Amino acid sequence: MAEARRHICLGFTEERYPEGTHICYLYNSDEERRRILPLFARHALLENEAFGYLADVETHAELPAAAAALDLTHALMGPADQVQLLTTREGYYPEGQFDSEGMLARLRAQYLQARAAGLAGARFAGEMDWALRGVPGTEHIIECESRINDLVKEAPITIMCQYDLRKFDGAMMFDVMNVHPVMIVGGHILRNPFYKQA
Repeated sequence: MAEARRHICLGFTEERYPEGTHICYLYNSDEERRRILPLFARHALLENEAFGYLADVETHAELPAAAAALDLTHALMGPADQVQLLTTREGYYPEGQFDSEGMLARLRAQYLQARAAGLAGARFAGEMDWALRGVPGTEHIIECESRINDLVKEAPITIMCQYDLRKFDGAMMFDVMNVHPVMIVGGHILRNPFYKQA
């Protein structure tokens, strides 16, 4: 019999969700992100989880300013072995090319490392603007997003993928919505009616 999943607080909604929830965050307001993201990060620490954030900046030197712009600085002041702030290149395409297998392996490893360290689980939030810059392998993003739904069944890391509606076109957003069971729109979280379970 499968082990029952913990239900966790995401911070910005009273409803608790099973760990391993795969969320697409569709936003067009930086103010809204400054409300939601710090709560998501803070509640990772309150739930005794590891937290990883991928900011779409070029260098490590820019990471503190990126965190401050989203009011994440205080939320990320957890133990060094519990909080990880990286650039999108480090998280999504460290070898200069996006590779689905590599991405899935990194997510699995983040979850397993958290559990080995005695933490209850892990959650992750990543900015997706980098996908608009022609990084080799970008055409495999939707395939990878779909495969994350299988990954979280065995390694239930909670994942929030952030898409800026001011930058991504409608066709891409339709594909994105098809592969995320849960979505945040207008600051509200809901079970995604567009999700197509594989």
